[in-house]
Amino acid sequence: MWPIRSALFVPAHRRDWVAKAIRVSPGAAVLDIEDSVPPEFKAQAMGYLKSEIAELNAARVGAFVRINPLHDRTAEEIAAAMTEGLTAIVLPKAQTAAAIRRLHDLLSYHEGRAGLPHGSVGILPLPETAEGMHDARALASASDRVRGIHGALSGPVSGDFARAFGFRATSDGVEQLYLASKLVLDSRAAGAMYPIAGIFGTPMDDLAATERLVRRARDIGYTGVAVMHPSHVAIANAVFRPTQEEIAYFEGLLQAFEDAEKAGLGAVKYQGAMVDYAMLPLAREVLAEARRHTGHA
Repeated sequence: MWPIRSALFVPAHRRDWVAKAIRVSPGAAVLDIEDSVPPEFKAQAMGYLKSEIAELNAARVGAFVRINPLHDRTAEEIAAAMTEGLTAIVLPKAQTAAAIRRLHDLLSYHEGRAGLPHGSVGILPLPETAEGMHDARALASASDRVRGIHGALSGPVSGDFARAFGFRATSDGVEQLYLASKLVLDSRAAGAMYPIAGIFGTPMDDLAATERLVRRARDIGYTGVAVMHPSHVAIANAVFRPTQEEIAYFEGLLQAFEDAEKAGLGAVKYQGAMVDYAMLPLAREVLAEARRHTGHA
């Protein structure tokens, strides 16, 4: 299932919204029992999780669950979510490796109780504290369940990342580039190869602004994004899908290398530039991604 290119936030107490989410074809839905759920509805949201995950699983859509920051009843939240089809737990306010290890152990226990394979549920740490941002590599290294660090890119409306870091979010986002890049590097350096960026802080109907943020996330190195509105899913899917021009370029590059190797060469001039073996992995990755969407490349 990984990399997951698009994930759509769904407040878990809005049971009927899961079907609506499925209709826009996200890679995953983020079933939220944290910030988007009023306190009086949290128990109801937890009670819906297993049926919501089953519905997503039947539609071959991944299921993330954003729990609350670790507290003395986190085990109940994990138990409520643990069922076949649960893809990953998003841990908000993640700030220490010890917290990731605690979550790892809780997942192991509840996987066993549910009869699920050990290690099947991933972790996406969401480091919304200065300590967590600073130590993101330690978070990603704390468990082999960590699939990627969950970062964020914001428009001019600031959120938790901005408050914790101390920057003021702007439309051009220059103040966020260091943090966004650091979280990608920390994630990959720890072997968590699928960092995801939440896309926030723009008007829901400003699709051009949303697309700019999604493209920025892709270009920085995030392998997918989590979005807030169903209309943003198609944007994310399109941005992360290889274009026909990219497919043609990389198919040609691989063919040029195949011809070069037959001639005993390890580098070749291709479309005016010298390319060598270092360019092959990216070409193969792009074509593999194209096959995921079309069945051929």
